[in-house]
Amino acid sequence: MEDTAKIYVVAHKDFDAPQLDGYIPILAGAARNHAHISVKDNTGDEISSKNPQYCELTAQYWVWKNAIGTAADFGFVHYRRYFYLSHRKTAIVPAEQFVEDLKHVDAVLPEPWVFRTTVKEQFAQFHDIKDLQTTRTVLQERHSEYVKAFDEVMCSRSLSCYNMFVMSRSHFERYMTWLFDILEEVEHRTDTGQYDAYNQRLYGFLSERLLNVWVRAQKLRIKYYPVYKPDDSWIKESLKASVKKLVYSRR
Repeated sequence: MEDTAKIYVVAHKDFDAPQLDGYIPILAGAARNHAHISVKDNTGDEISSKNPQYCELTAQYWVWKNAIGTAADFGFVHYRRYFYLSHRKTAIVPAEQFVEDLKHVDAVLPEPWVFRTTVKEQFAQFHDIKDLQTTRTVLQERHSEYVKAFDEVMCSRSLSCYNMFVMSRSHFERYMTWLFDILEEVEHRTDTGQYDAYNQRLYGFLSERLLNVWVRAQKLRIKYYPVYKPDDSWIKESLKASVKKLVYSRR
């Protein structure tokens, strides 16, 4: 196995990719999105057509099923969001730094957002709370040892967001197996047909919470990096989410 990290940059359109060794652009939702990106999530074992519901997870699924290869570590960032070395936002974390980090910790995550409400209350502000309740029920039935961590995360006021992470190959494979076992069952029990376009992205929203549950239950050692986005703030993010919900619901 190579002592290298593959950091996939998930996008749904063309963008200026960072010219960094180990960073690999991947087109998510390639079943319906088109761009000049060579790696696409609609070949082999794939769920690309579910991108409107699963967001960046269709790319993560594709990598898990088709591109494990010989790399030791795997990570995912967004075409507009990257891990940065500091809050000065001058340098994206190079792939080789992640390799070094993972000699001392188990995973790299975004610095957590701190909410004014609990994670559960924040979810209820923008989504249907019954979907979170369904997720807990599925967790209780299929992975009951994670319920305590789920409840702790839901009662907390901070969350690592964006479905961004870097972790070892073995952790990545275990996390994907666990995550999709839960999400596929939640999907089986959930009718999103009447949801607006914003809330159609349900499984992307749920997985943000579930990643935090998984690392907590596994008691993983975490290193946090700031995620670069110039206008990030709790208030602006909440306002943007509210506007998106309003716009999509009117379509």
